[in-house]
Amino acid sequence: MNRTTKNGRNLTDEEVAAIADDFGTTDFTPEDITKIKMTRRRSPRIGDTKAEVLTFRAPDAYKDRIKERADADETSESQVIRDALDAYL
Repeated sequence: MNRTTKNGRNLTDEEVAAIADDFGTTDFTPEDITKIKMTRRRSPRIGDTKAEVLTFRAPDAYKDRIKERADADETSESQVIRDALDAYL
């Protein structure tokens, strides 16, 4: 899967793993946690538009098929689902 920074730089799997390891082993202060929480988006967005989060039940096989398609298309699983809904609706 492609992971890109805000500045457009692609991260390698090794870089992502190193970031995750560092994050997982760091003892954050309460102030650090507050700062981290403030950097998160509060409501999901698609471009400039707010997006609703939908939850639905589906067979287990869908998850594997969605992930395979997302990997093949180099996109997110959410985008695969949006594209499928757009095509159907």
